[in-house]
Amino acid sequence: MNAEELLQRYAAGERDFTGIKLPRVRLLDVNLSRAIFREADLSNASLDWADLSYADLSYANLRGAYLGEASLGEASLGGANLEGADLSGVVCGQTSFKNANLSHGNLRRAILTETYFKNANLSHADLRGASYFSINSCKGATFNETIMPDGSIRSDGI
Repeated sequence: MNAEELLQRYAAGERDFTGIKLPRVRLLDVNLSRAIFREADLSNASLDWADLSYADLSYANLRGAYLGEASLGEASLGGANLEGADLSGVVCGQTSFKNANLSHGNLRRAILTETYFKNANLSHADLRGASYFSINSCKGATFNETIMPDGSIRSDGI
């Protein structure tokens, strides 16, 4: 499957793309809200400005992906691999993980400029080496044995 076929199937009402393999796919400024990408390979994908709100990306491989200014509010990213992903929102907005579940997620070395985690679940997430992480962007977030960018462990809600 390629990007065009995925978008056609989504437009036709299909939402379940569990296990799909689309490394390096370019899906810029697309609406994929409520899509199911469980265990999908979207490594090194370009998903800038994408609407992935309410999407299920549990255990997806998003290593090295570009998600600048994407909307991931209410998304499920439990166990997802976001290592080295660029999640920055520096052009004219922000990347939002508002109310998202990132528990057990791998965000090592992710770029988090203007990335917001309001009310997000970051329990057991690994943020080691993540750049530009701001605790101020985590109002109401849940931390339970979360590995912070400096390697310290945090367990509390903000």
